[in-house]
Amino acid sequence: MNRNVFQAVRLEYSKQPTLKISVDGNPITNMTDFLLPNHDTFRGRRITLPESTNGFIPHLEVIDPDPSDPNILPQSLLQNEQFEGAPIESFSQQQLFHYYEVGIRGGASGTLRIYLDGSPQTQQVTYTPQQDTDTIRVYFDALSYGYIPHIHNIGSSAADFEILWARPVALPPRFYRGVRTHSEFQITYKGDVDIQWFLDGESIGTYNFNSQTTIDNQSVFVTETKKDYFQSGTIGHVLQYKHTNPEGGGKVYMIETDITLGDLEQQAMSPQVEG
Repeated sequence: MNRNVFQAVRLEYSKQPTLKISVDGNPITNMTDFLLPNHDTFRGRRITLPESTNGFIPHLEVIDPDPSDPNILPQSLLQNEQFEGAPIESFSQQQLFHYYEVGIRGGASGTLRIYLDGSPQTQQVTYTPQQDTDTIRVYFDALSYGYIPHIHNIGSSAADFEILWARPVALPPRFYRGVRTHSEFQITYKGDVDIQWFLDGESIGTYNFNSQTTIDNQSVFVTETKKDYFQSGTIGHVLQYKHTNPEGGGKVYMIETDITLGDLEQQAMSPQVEG
């Protein structure tokens, strides 16, 4: 039996049970007396687990302090629970992580925080989905090298906010391939976004972009592509950015620099080598 790193648990339930979650018989911190949002009918839900939740045998149960009380829900109102885990050997490669891309659902606000090898990252985002389901990015700190990324909803357990899925994204190698001189960048975005750039872990400036315009006498946000310029002497190894105000609802779709665009063009022009 392998030791697993557990990211979340999926289950179906109705009404509003209170859960206790443990691994190898040890209760998980902040996951005892865990009250779920109230559902009138059976609905599926994904519950993220705290950082560094690992072990061999996970367990979930409904807390039933008074079986004689008709308001206490029986165990039968919880079904199809399944823990999301991966063998700890799957995290043997150190990577330079950039951000988490996260699918979320709910009408209430939720607070997202990411971790790397158990250490919390600086950016903590409190976000209300702009529609039934939404996608947001939460960024790692600059120069975040590590093995095991993790994301957790640290907001109220009874709030109707859910992380549907989460995908850690590493910084592409074209952003740190040798010492480079960077002159300009191009961003495709929507909304009001602040972009902070880092070179070898040090901040080199924050840029604001706003795509608000007027259409049919109404103020709306549109998708735009714009260019801007770095300061003279922007020379170094690792260039990366962070969208610092994602809670405002703005979206960053793509960012490239003059150097990385050149790398992509070179890859497209390179002839295929036959074996």
